Amino acid sequence: MSIEAVLSARRGLVVAPAGCGKTHLITEVLSVAQHKPYLVLTHTTAGVTALKKRLKRFSVPSQNYVVTTIDGWALRIAGSFPSLCPVDVGPEVPNRFYPSLRRSVFALLRGGNINEAVRASYSRLLVDEYQDCNVLQHEMTVALSHLLPTVVFGDPMQCIFSFSGPMPHWRDTVQVSFPLLTTLDTPWRWNNVNAPALGEWILDVREKLFNGESLDLASCPDFVRFHSLTRDQNANFVRQQQEYYALLRQYPDDSLLVLGDSRRVTSRHQFAQRINGIDVVEPVDLSDVMRMAQGLDGEDTGSGMLERLLRIATEMMTNVEVNLTLHRVSRIMAGRNRTAASLLENALITLIREPSRQNTRSALQHLEEKEGTRVYRSGACQALKDALSLSVSSPEMSIYEAASVVREQRRYQGDRRITRRSIGSTLLLKGLECDHALILDAGSMSASNLYVALSRGAKSVVLFSGSREFRSEAVN
Repeated sequence: MSIEAVLSARRGLVVAPAGCGKTHLITEVLSVAQHKPYLVLTHTTAGVTALKKRLKRFSVPSQNYVVTTIDGWALRIAGSFPSLCPVDVGPEVPNRFYPSLRRSVFALLRGGNINEAVRASYSRLLVDEYQDCNVLQHEMTVALSHLLPTVVFGDPMQCIFSFSGPMPHWRDTVQVSFPLLTTLDTPWRWNNVNAPALGEWILDVREKLFNGESLDLASCPDFVRFHSLTRDQNANFVRQQQEYYALLRQYPDDSLLVLGDSRRVTSRHQFAQRINGIDVVEPVDLSDVMRMAQGLDGEDTGSGMLERLLRIATEMMTNVEVNLTLHRVSRIMAGRNRTAASLLENALITLIREPSRQNTRSALQHLEEKEGTRVYRSGACQALKDALSLSVSSPEMSIYEAASVVREQRRYQGDRRITRRSIGSTLLLKGLECDHALILDAGSMSASNLYVALSRGAKSVVLFSGSREFRSEAVN
């Protein structure tokens, strides 16, 4: 699709399958300067960060655009017009705050009080990842489209963020509000690494899944390796492990993403715990880190702090040996040890005697450096250490409050939290690409989640499923 087609549209939709050049098209559009900046809205701060990085890499002048999240823009409007845009609950209750914010901003836009301000500020509106818009966000976008020429970009097959409220029907609502301009159909992600056949297969898969047709998971043998799952979970893991290491041996310099069960977080942690060289992708809300921080805040004795820290460490690293470590420390403190205390043991004893935040962080660092230990949740571990450090430098904060600050900082770091070999769910890995994708149980996924998983790998896909044939209902 040409840049001119986007720029000449008064209102329209670009359907953008994964890997077909959507971000490049948006970048090219934004490189064409207007008399006022474009307003570009998306859903996550990580998405904002990623797009800004790309725009900077392609030297698109920053005065050409304003890029923010839909809710971030709504917050800015509510802050600029507080009397016209009341919100009846605070941000500390996000599941009520954001719907209230969206309703209030939508009412303000519909009322016409800020029409001239919006028109004076922006030349056009582009909305990315439109399949993730809920009904309120869609209504806000429609209201804005009466003020600004608007093109939205999205793919109903990638709608997996449907937990933020009722979603608009794609055909009956979205395409009525924003008539289809085009569907991107060149699989650039795969063409660029000389795997066009895989790209065409994934586009064909997308069509089948969208229409509710059955899919043969073994129908692209040159690029997709299919393995049947059995009832023997141990045997399944061994074969998945073998495939993982085979990929590493064959492609030592390539990136690899493992897509696990989105419903069973612990299964992904267990996989990483048993596999060398892979890291767990943490959710942006850092829920486990918040729970860990709250637990540390709740301890007021040295012995309690040590045991709590050891049990927390077992969730992020191997070879912690809680009971053995506690027994060894008690023997040292009682003077019954035959061998001298190690640096780690001295740090743990210091924590018992002086249960400070600084000593807690030091003990965690020593646990991480213990011989034979491997951290498989480096993002969580680093976030907890950062929270402890912040709580030391800002003693008025609880560790939990410090973790909240760290969490908000991390939201803006986007994909820097993703290592070259990681395991996560489709929800956590959506929007990313890698050289090779390993899907642990395709049969447990919905059609949209399977499509998102399959379209991560640019060079090859390895997938496991209980059945070679995948069936699901048509999408939206």
